[in-house]
Amino acid sequence: MTDYCTSVRIDDHIRLDLFTPGMFRVRQSQIQPDPFPDRYEIPFAVGHTENWDAVACTVDRRTDSTMVQIRTLALAIYCRLDTASFIVEDLCGRRLYPEAAPQFGMFVNHCIVFDSASFHQEPTHCSRYSHWFYNPETGLYDINLGQDLLLETFFIWSATYQGAYQLFNCLVGAEPLLPYKGYGYYQTQHLAAQGSQTLLLETARQLRKRQIPCDTLIVDYEWGDGATDQQERPWGSRLNWSSEYTHPLSPAELLKELRALHYDVILIHHSIPDYADRADEDWVCATYPARQWWEHLHQLLDQGVAGTWQDTRQADITNARIYTGMQQYLGRRPLMLNNYDLYRDSCWTKDCVMTPVKQRIGCRRTPFYWTGDMAAQTWQDLSFQIRGITNEQGALKGVSYITNDCMRPGGRELAVRSAQFLCFNSVLRSHNQKPWESACSAQGLAQRMAIDQAGAPEPGAAALLDPAELLGLKTPDAEQEALLRRFIQLRYRYMPYIYTTARETYDSGLPLTRPLMLSFETDPNCSLNQYPLQYMFGPAFLVCPVCSDAATQTIYLPAGSDWIDFWTGASLTGGQTVTVPLGELSRLPLYVRSGAIIPLRQDCLYLEPESDWLGLQIWGRGSATYRLYEDDGVSLAYQQSGFAFTTINSEVTAEELYLKIWPRQGSFEGAGRTRQLQLSWPGITDPVRLLTPQGRETGLCCSYQPELTVSLTVPCHEAVELRFRCHQSELS
Repeated sequence: MTDYCTSVRIDDHIRLDLFTPGMFRVRQSQIQPDPFPDRYEIPFAVGHTENWDAVACTVDRRTDSTMVQIRTLALAIYCRLDTASFIVEDLCGRRLYPEAAPQFGMFVNHCIVFDSASFHQEPTHCSRYSHWFYNPETGLYDINLGQDLLLETFFIWSATYQGAYQLFNCLVGAEPLLPYKGYGYYQTQHLAAQGSQTLLLETARQLRKRQIPCDTLIVDYEWGDGATDQQERPWGSRLNWSSEYTHPLSPAELLKELRALHYDVILIHHSIPDYADRADEDWVCATYPARQWWEHLHQLLDQGVAGTWQDTRQADITNARIYTGMQQYLGRRPLMLNNYDLYRDSCWTKDCVMTPVKQRIGCRRTPFYWTGDMAAQTWQDLSFQIRGITNEQGALKGVSYITNDCMRPGGRELAVRSAQFLCFNSVLRSHNQKPWESACSAQGLAQRMAIDQAGAPEPGAAALLDPAELLGLKTPDAEQEALLRRFIQLRYRYMPYIYTTARETYDSGLPLTRPLMLSFETDPNCSLNQYPLQYMFGPAFLVCPVCSDAATQTIYLPAGSDWIDFWTGASLTGGQTVTVPLGELSRLPLYVRSGAIIPLRQDCLYLEPESDWLGLQIWGRGSATYRLYEDDGVSLAYQQSGFAFTTINSEVTAEELYLKIWPRQGSFEGAGRTRQLQLSWPGITDPVRLLTPQGRETGLCCSYQPELTVSLTVPCHEAVELRFRCHQSELS
């Protein structure tokens, strides 16, 4: 790896490495005798494992005896010979770093500065030193430097936030795509020692019966990790299925039956493989010899388990090695849930975690995360989670795939508002409570989990409950269930849009949930993060979660675009604040950028490879270009060439509607040859006259129930171009 990047030696034990004209690192080494051996070239914080292109620079060692000056095509860098601290200016001499400016996530003055564990020297429980390094022979970060001998500081600057995200993505490594089903709803089953395969199957069937879309069942320690024979055991003390999960079906038969219902299954582990030189930095319940642990996990994967929930909090980089190990063993995208502690109040202790002190920078490469076991019972808890996940502690720190505990214990209104937010988040998951479970039934879990440190149930632990009570079926909340069903169904309809946005995240580093300061950098009302509880969900949806019990909510509509109220179709001018009533629990304040093209799919209860049907909605006036992304939804081929894009152009004026769908570019396993298109223009309800199409007869059919809808079938390798004449009043 001697040619990994362009390097400038500052002194014997300090080296500055240039990755691009606007991105570098400073390395301080106490390693002897060679301070910078090749084996320690790529630390865990860096995901770029190929050699970088050479960076043109000049080096001046004469101007100042205390500093070395390095100039690139973007920056002037002044690095001290004694401390390795540095000053960065642009080429006009304007100070970029350090500078007295507010911090927004990983940004200060458009600069990203980080070590192995945190941004801008924020508090962390992890070591700031580099300890694990990439091994090209294994594809793992399994080369260890045990002592605190190598401290690396990384610097990124771009004139725009989007440019900085692109550089960060290139350096640290992209957030991988989840499996297509991984963007659906995750339902956790957590019945403590009273769980069984019979109850898990009943939950699966109830979700289907009640028409609640769901793709993945997460099974807590009842599967065997911390329970058997209806007795709770020390968490992580077991690697085998519990007795309640081995009859009447074998585990493989159980998983096959769930697969027939179109569910994937994730099992929790409170245990980890005990790698050599691994450092425990926080709560880890149990360790096993690495070979033994992996043998058991491979058995589970062979039986049909889709992945693991690693509830081991902070175990060095072990979880990242588990993710990579599963990916290598399966040869496809794994499912893995990790911890990203971030909460105002713990549900177990009087504790709070206000910033992700247990994460390393490189962990963004191993999605997805949840914010820990929190006491989710107040509006303050909800607003903290929204702001943390979609703004300061998640999206603005380069981590998209974070979800949180559902808020059923706080009552119906809080539960619904929390679920509405999660339906427009990267990951939608419930931690035990089913959509029909009331706040009352949600409060019994802690009693069922009563356990002392020796692993035995405590005196007075809850008595065994009947199945209906365990599953919340005795006193279901029908209104809450209907509301949650509605929003989960809405998420599933827009899955092609969500999946395309996820691909954009993979390619560009832009988060799925985008703070307004990122999406509207030139709007002075957004540039200082003035609205941290609003965000863009991809390029089109402006999401304004409700996080109070107030009667109204004030919302800012960013300048530079008109906005369409998702529920009413009303068009509103950007650059203003509006006050909306919150009387209807069935509505989340939600707006669509005028002119946006949004793909959607047919109603469904689970996400399997898409049929040839594709819906497109064109919202309001304006012109837009959209690139629809598709792949097989399972394999790793998307990282090479196994994917396709379809470009769509639209223009809507008061006189005409124009739409062009270009031929699909690229290919992937299972790609269809034709599309059944359903095109709709929300807000257009009166007849229009078709001026084209050009080319072959497509069997085009128009209807107006309740909006202009056009149906046609076209080959994917051919373009289709439609132009309609509409009345002057149509879009006024």
